[in-house]
Amino acid sequence: MTTMTNANSAAAIALIFSFNDPLVLQALDGLSQEELWRRLTNDTNPMLWVAGHIVQTRALVLQMLGEAADTGWGPVFDRGAKLGAAADYPSGDEVARKMGELTPRLHGALASLQDQQLSRPASLQIPGIKTLSDELAFFALHESYHVGQLAFVRKGLGYAGITG
Repeated sequence: MTTMTNANSAAAIALIFSFNDPLVLQALDGLSQEELWRRLTNDTNPMLWVAGHIVQTRALVLQMLGEAADTGWGPVFDRGAKLGAAADYPSGDEVARKMGELTPRLHGALASLQDQQLSRPASLQIPGIKTLSDELAFFALHESYHVGQLAFVRKGLGYAGITG
């Protein structure tokens, strides 16, 4: 059985984020602000909220890695936040711009991680998560889950899928 080192796990986690990078932007491409706010049901979030949550979470991951990162959006995209009026949120273009700003920083931070850093105790209280490496894997999964939501909502709005 092959054992994965922390550095190898960081590379695998970075690969997952890199797969998601263009998918988030493709999901938003060509949609009007009205479509970005359309909800498929009263119990689901609109695409703009999901995309903003992804970007907000990337800023959180950068902070966990010791980098100053702030979207400037406050808590509007935090988990469990009550959906407010569209005027209280950034535009789809702003979400995409901030994604483009944070993405290279995230990849650079992930590429610079050493085994000792990845082995440090987790900073968040998430069941089963013990180390920074575990946290990063969780956030890659978390983001992929939301990318799937973006793809589903986009199709629900009548647009082509974001992958082949």
